[in-house]
Amino acid sequence: MIELLDIRSRVVNILQDSTYVRWTKTELNNYIHDALLDLIRITRLPVADKNIDISPTSFLIPLPVGLMDVSGGSILGRELPVVTTSEMKRLASDGNLPVVVKEGEHSITHIFGNSVWSSSDDWRSTVGKTMALVLDQRSSETVRVWPIPIEDAVLVLTGTARPTRMSDEVPSTYSDATNPNSVLTRNIVTPLNGWVTGSNLIDDSGQTLTLNEADQTVSLGDITSSLTGLNFTTQCPIDGVWIDALTFGTLERAYLKEHDLRNVEKSEYFRNKKMSIIADADRIEPLNPASIAGGVNFNRLVVRR
Repeated sequence: MIELLDIRSRVVNILQDSTYVRWTKTELNNYIHDALLDLIRITRLPVADKNIDISPTSFLIPLPVGLMDVSGGSILGRELPVVTTSEMKRLASDGNLPVVVKEGEHSITHIFGNSVWSSSDDWRSTVGKTMALVLDQRSSETVRVWPIPIEDAVLVLTGTARPTRMSDEVPSTYSDATNPNSVLTRNIVTPLNGWVTGSNLIDDSGQTLTLNEADQTVSLGDITSSLTGLNFTTQCPIDGVWIDALTFGTLERAYLKEHDLRNVEKSEYFRNKKMSIIADADRIEPLNPASIAGGVNFNRLVVRR
């Protein structure tokens, strides 16, 4: 884990602005998060799974909030291939889509491999046992399950984990004591990238909150809740080896700021240093049999007799 303060303290030392006169704390927090998104988008790490309920009526799945993209999926341990919409259209037009076997039907072996798909059918309306995930791109907002499932199931989507925005100014959660008999922990959903001092916050139920930074409280009408360190997200779930990449990525953005401190040459310098670290990691991070077995470059799970 990397702490927000670890990154920001390095940044302000290099910027020589430890009192946040030229760059505010809010700005630097935003730049740090942008640099984090950049790093994760390039490295595709860390990987996360999300369980999604699918049914005959819910086969178009919004990209889960916790994922930046989708790289695969499975149902009851059965891996599903990921195909593109253009591939599905091409297969459908050529009559080469696989035969969909519905529950209770018998599988038929076609000896001569002739086309058995009617090109007049719309592949989007096909119903049967789930065989693939259809995407336009890795970060598609919608994931299509194909064919439309015939029964309810749990789909495990695998993709790149989307980091929670870090901030030591705006809380990520608070205790909603509107009902004293049932105090709820609610999430703050305000886009922190556009947050400025004095702005109101919105929680996941649509309620508007007033944040008092000096007293470290949030108010909902006449009800005030105190904040502690547990209400803030100040860690990102990646290893400390990436702290230099995040520092350089933050400095890259800070020097691109549109005012008298803008310095494109410095920005490009820090960008190159960041990309150099990421390029090195791209050569070192991936696992393969040779990298962990001293050059034994074959699948060690295969049993040979």
